[in-house]
Amino acid sequence: MLNTADLVRDGKLVAAAIDAVQIEPAALLAALPAPASPDQGAVLAILAGTLHLQAATPVLLGLLARDGLAGRAVAWALGAVPTTAAEAATTEAALLAAIAGGSIDIRDNAYHALAVLTARGLASATLAQSMIERVQAEIDRAKAGGSGLGEQVCRVLSVLGSPQLPELIQRVIEQDRYCDRFELQRLRKAVEDGGQDRSAVKALSAPWRVVFADSLVAEPAAAPAAAPGKPAPAPGAKAAPQQSAKPLVGHASGPSQIPPAAAGHPGPEDAEAEAGASAEDQDGGPPPSILPIEWKAFAASPEAHALPAPVQQMASQLGPLLEQLAARAVRAALADLNGQEFVALLLQVLPQALPPQHVQMALSPPAINAYQAIVKYLVRTGQATNGPELIDAVKMVRTELTNQIRQSGILGGPDYRDPDDKPPVKA
Repeated sequence: MLNTADLVRDGKLVAAAIDAVQIEPAALLAALPAPASPDQGAVLAILAGTLHLQAATPVLLGLLARDGLAGRAVAWALGAVPTTAAEAATTEAALLAAIAGGSIDIRDNAYHALAVLTARGLASATLAQSMIERVQAEIDRAKAGGSGLGEQVCRVLSVLGSPQLPELIQRVIEQDRYCDRFELQRLRKAVEDGGQDRSAVKALSAPWRVVFADSLVAEPAAAPAAAPGKPAPAPGAKAAPQQSAKPLVGHASGPSQIPPAAAGHPGPEDAEAEAGASAEDQDGGPPPSILPIEWKAFAASPEAHALPAPVQQMASQLGPLLEQLAARAVRAALADLNGQEFVALLLQVLPQALPPQHVQMALSPPAINAYQAIVKYLVRTGQATNGPELIDAVKMVRTELTNQIRQSGILGGPDYRDPDDKPPVKA
């Protein structure tokens, strides 16, 4: 039997240990329905997906109601198991049947499984029409007081490249007041730019380690080998900094700031050093694609000086943290992110990386102003690969956070308006 303690650490998956697992298909099938823990259930589902174990499909379909990491793993496995058109057609039909009368968790996971199946090029010719019909079904559910998942349906259609998607997105926005408007706007832009959400196709069809990158234990990087012609480090010499597997920030400080470095908890300076160190090549320097940002230069820039003093200090802490998160979660330099990746970094990765008491500060209006200043600096200095997209990404984050405040019904909540947007002058 699998030893969960070896495969999962602090709720995170140990990728190397999972890849090394050797288990007979019969044993996996026997353990899959009733794992010892939700973590083990996630591992078993991932193994079924990587092995393309077709016999696991009926079992996985019965597990669609799982939530959290276990639910994500089941959904991914259902999309990853089929290898032929016939197998995919059977799975697709079963997923559509589960969606028709399923709970919110079942439908959510089933839509995700269909997106994975589609990204792998195994969707049937009739799936697009089925998804178009599901858009209205999810709207009707929302109107009846239930939870609509129109954005999940639209995500499948974006991977399919449906030409009807922009009109369907608008319909969901207009008729489901609780829909995820940010995600729908992102999908609309993706298909308007290229006809298909290519970034989603790439992400959904990637190897399991990439798909679950945000759920993996961050293992220390291996020490770089000495380059030819260069002497090895002398015994007792200080080793090059390694990527840390410890929490990104500490828990001791109050909610007004990211806590400084403490024992076992790297602070902003450590984050900056680690982000650069994680990308080092064998010669000891970062490759051209992972050039670190000179945060001292940013601190002296006009963009930083335009911020109030407290926000300047906040930017000096949050900037290196974002750089580290980009290297870990997206595997790219902060300046090389596109707009969608930058938005996901702020609204998805950042809240998961920080302790709950610091998330509010990191997504406060002053923090968004700090991120905007960083983006402007990267664009002005030519470091940003996708400059205009990053500017738009900050605007999208402001819009999404404002919508969340409105939907929550909070009166007098945080003001996420862009300080650069001057009010019109009255005549």
